[in-house]
Amino acid sequence: MVEEILIGRKTFFIAPDFSLIPESYLEEYLELGYECYFVCNDKTLPVEYKVDVILSVFKDSIVFFCIDTVIHGVNWEKIIFRMQKKYGDKARLGVIYNKRKTDAERHALERRFLFDMGLQCGCIQLEYQKRNNFALIEKVLFANQARGRRMSVRAICDGDCNYTITTKHGRITGKVNDISMTHFSITLQENECDTKLYEKVCEIVLGVKGTFIRTDAVLYMSRPVKDGILNIFMFVDKMGHQGLDSRNQANLLPKLYSILHENCDNLLKKLFETTRRKLIEENKEEF
Repeated sequence: MVEEILIGRKTFFIAPDFSLIPESYLEEYLELGYECYFVCNDKTLPVEYKVDVILSVFKDSIVFFCIDTVIHGVNWEKIIFRMQKKYGDKARLGVIYNKRKTDAERHALERRFLFDMGLQCGCIQLEYQKRNNFALIEKVLFANQARGRRMSVRAICDGDCNYTITTKHGRITGKVNDISMTHFSITLQENECDTKLYEKVCEIVLGVKGTFIRTDAVLYMSRPVKDGILNIFMFVDKMGHQGLDSRNQANLLPKLYSILHENCDNLLKKLFETTRRKLIEENKEEF
């Protein structure tokens, strides 16, 4: 499951100012196809080590440093320089900063990070009013291809999602492997399902973390895997158009967001704790 969670491009905002970038933005970005996370500072592990973990494990990640967040003992410029030097072209780094009073201040900051350090993902100057910042950040996410190769963000299910499919020969129930706003996948045994490729299946019922979704879907892909036959279904509405209807979209989005963040947050906690223990064993002064 860990390997599957690591797949796909993710964007991490380091030490965000919630008054300018509220957490509600993350779910809205997910609806647009961007998988984004906040990484906050705490007493368990200094933020510099957290960034190091992210860049070393999430190979395809984008990291934005919120450099106006004041943290005792943290010099953002030094941290960013060290990360850029350590990871080189493999690091996709950017900077978010609060609006400067003059253009000269803004240009000096951009020159330092973009030209002197060579950050790939740019500098985002936020506005004083948070309602303007959503679009500013979204433009930078789009420019940096933060969606990656996937058309939609896929969440790995771990026992919280199930399905019921009614076929010509009866009802099939089981666990959903993964789900997105456009597709879901299940693993069946050979000859368990008589659905043909590109055939429409009506009235599929999905249970996603306690929310039930009733929808039609088309068998989009089928291939053998270790445990049986992987079947990938594409959601279609009653008119045959690709995707879920608006009501199902509204019901699924917060559940998808919840699964993604539980998976990623739990993995990060384990990785951070492993790093913390390693630093204690090495007798780092700050520990």
